[in-house]
Amino acid sequence: MASPSTIDIPVNGHTGPRGTTGTGRVPRAPTLPAPKRRRRPLLIAAGALLVVLGALGAYALAANSSERIAVIGIATDVAWGQTITAADLTEVQVVGDPALRPIRWSQEATVLGRRAAADLHAGGLLTEADVMTGQQVPPPGKALVGVAAKPGLLPATALTPGERVLLVPTGQNTPQSESTPAAPVSGVVFTVGAPDAAGARTVDVLVDQANAAEVASWSAAGSVAIVLVSRG
Repeated sequence: MASPSTIDIPVNGHTGPRGTTGTGRVPRAPTLPAPKRRRRPLLIAAGALLVVLGALGAYALAANSSERIAVIGIATDVAWGQTITAADLTEVQVVGDPALRPIRWSQEATVLGRRAAADLHAGGLLTEADVMTGQQVPPPGKALVGVAAKPGLLPATALTPGERVLLVPTGQNTPQSESTPAAPVSGVVFTVGAPDAAGARTVDVLVDQANAAEVASWSAAGSVAIVLVSRG
């Protein structure tokens, strides 16, 4: 009987070696043991640490994205050039966003008493661009002239600060001769006074300093019309 570790197979059609009747014995293929897995505790610990750090980073990002800060909001409409008061401002809580640059509520004191650099509307946020950097009015090279306009010589539409206007001499009672008519003067509305009993209004207009005396003479003569040429 053949040994368990060998197999009897015929050789060249015979049951034994060439020229004999014996059996050929071929050894069985060896059975390899299963590989043993090597445990690497340091690698496992590093992987666990990365998972924990990732979770902490995600939590920190979510917490920062929902963090709110106190900024200055606009409580009432403020016209261009007008002084900003405490009543015009309110505290607003917003989520921090690099695209938004509102002034922090802790800096409110630095804003009070300054002038609005644009028309401020209730419900908005106050930024540095909304506040004039200088307090000088009129600015260098400009003059602030009070123009008295009679009814019919200014638009029925209410004028607001910041609007561009033309001051046009009407030709009546002007000191200019008829041969040299005066040219209109450009200006920017600063403030608009209340109408008097006759319906006339005084409008403070910023003009070039070189034109200030001429505009003042038109106003004194009561012969100047205010024409609105651009809003904003």
